[in-house]
Amino acid sequence: MRVLSVWIGLFTALGAYPAIAADVEAHVQWSRRTELATPVSGVVASVPVNAGERVTKGQLLLALDDVPFRAAVQQAEAQLAQRKIGRDEAARDAKQAQELYEHTVLSTVELENAKMKLARADASYKEANAALDQARYRLRVSALRAPFDAIVLNRYAEPGQSVAAEFKPPVLLVIAAAGEYLAQARVSAERMTGLTLGQALSVVVAGNSYPARLKAITDDPAGGKEPYVLEVLFSPPQPLHAGQAARVALP
Repeated sequence: MRVLSVWIGLFTALGAYPAIAADVEAHVQWSRRTELATPVSGVVASVPVNAGERVTKGQLLLALDDVPFRAAVQQAEAQLAQRKIGRDEAARDAKQAQELYEHTVLSTVELENAKMKLARADASYKEANAALDQARYRLRVSALRAPFDAIVLNRYAEPGQSVAAEFKPPVLLVIAAAGEYLAQARVSAERMTGLTLGQALSVVVAGNSYPARLKAITDDPAGGKEPYVLEVLFSPPQPLHAGQAARVALP
């Protein structure tokens, strides 16, 4: 028996036994949880989704009344058209002035005046073009669309509700990535050895094991003896819920 114990001690010291992966406690969290708000003010016209609903990328989630935004676009288009006419006239005058100057019919001062008029008209045209871009942008962002396939977690808006976005735009919807989850686990500095971003790991939830990868490592000194938070990304075939108990297998 003593000889056997000696041999076991030697094998252990020499690393003959393979390292055994150890599990750490974790909990499930939503992946890519995102709060949505409109950067423009207006009145909510429609909210065609509800909390708990799954939506696809590009799907309409909320729309403000677009009448004032479309009117602003039309006004900016008309202003741009007027400025273009003025710029084209100034360009023709400048060209004619250059020709007359080359034939010594026009003075240097008159030529410079024509060039300055063209420069002012061109600047005015560019300003109107920028105003049109801004008006089109405001129209586009007056509607919220899903930035990716998602689950609607919360809905805080109803038709007829006024939205004031001048200072701090209110959160209107909260979404999270559909089919993706994070297992969050706290670990000590010692357990960080050998861990790298993108590393393949596994997550166990309700007795089921899923392939995963290490997405992020956060340093949180408030964690005391476990100051690091691991975020492990995985995609189970069935839906889970935030807060569920999980375990992450570390090498």
